[in-house]
Amino acid sequence: MTQQQIYDELKLIAEQLGLTVRVEIGDFGGDICTVHERRMILINRRHPLGKRINVMARSLHAAGLGDVFIKPALREIIEEELALHGGTEP
Repeated sequence: MTQQQIYDELKLIAEQLGLTVRVEIGDFGGDICTVHERRMILINRRHPLGKRINVMARSLHAAGLGDVFIKPALREIIEEELALHGGTEP
């Protein structure tokens, strides 16, 4: 699975959880947040795709994965990210 495919799959999971994914330019690392009572994942446009995947993985875990089916390969990526960074910005 390519990095783009991983990112796209994680984005689909976010949508299944009712989260909007916004890619913006700014001085931030990216994370899950609430804006006007709507939960979303903010991704920094300046970050490379690998970093965007890391942010998505941590944010999805923080949102709670609930009953959403996640492919084993994607679940492994999420778990690896949490093991490496403990759910915080590196």
